[in-house]
Amino acid sequence: MSTPRKPLPPVIYQRRRAAALILILVVVAALIIAWTVGRGGKDDASQQAAATSSLAQPADAPSSAPSAAPTSSAAEAPASDGAPSAESSAAAPSDSAAASEAPKNSCTVDDLKVGVKTVEASYKDGALPVFVMDVENPTAVDCDIDLDQNKLRFEVYKMGTNARVWADTDCYPSVQTGRTTFKAGATQQFQATWSRKGSEPGQCSDRPVAEAGHYFAHGIIGDNYSEGYTFNLN
Repeated sequence: MSTPRKPLPPVIYQRRRAAALILILVVVAALIIAWTVGRGGKDDASQQAAATSSLAQPADAPSSAPSAAPTSSAAEAPASDGAPSAESSAAAPSDSAAASEAPKNSCTVDDLKVGVKTVEASYKDGALPVFVMDVENPTAVDCDIDLDQNKLRFEVYKMGTNARVWADTDCYPSVQTGRTTFKAGATQQFQATWSRKGSEPGQCSDRPVAEAGHYFAHGIIGDNYSEGYTFNLN
């Protein structure tokens, strides 16, 4: 038969309660310290990332901002060793453009630059319009053209209707015929006078007098037309 145990003294229970409370406080303190250390590590990483980002780009310019042209001070700064200067960089495209625009080493009638104008912008009643054709050879070689096959001529059209009114070769020979050499880089001029009468090829009698109004003229060699040039008949 067991002997009943006597209850422990009250001081023993108090010591156990105090020890348990101290243990709980230690565990809570450890958790708080661990949480603080982890939080501090994340904050340090965020601050380090922010510092790295601020060093990677100017503070006043968003990363998506378009690049601007260099300022005058940057343009005047000496170029670093091994890097082309601003002047040499700018010269490169110019050299390429000059090379692409170099004169051709061959020439046909289509290479000629044809222009036409009138001596006066407006002609009074009875005054005869005088046309001047400029033919430039922009190539590097002389251009030998057979003007019997590629007829040189002046044509006049009515403004508004675009109706052909006159050509100097309808009733007369061209002002220039046969083989003609257009010198490289040179411009030749040809001239014709209009009687202010309408004409058609081979129909040279009973020609009607052109009415007053607005007209435009073309200078032509073969199928190479000049831009239209406007003038008035009063």
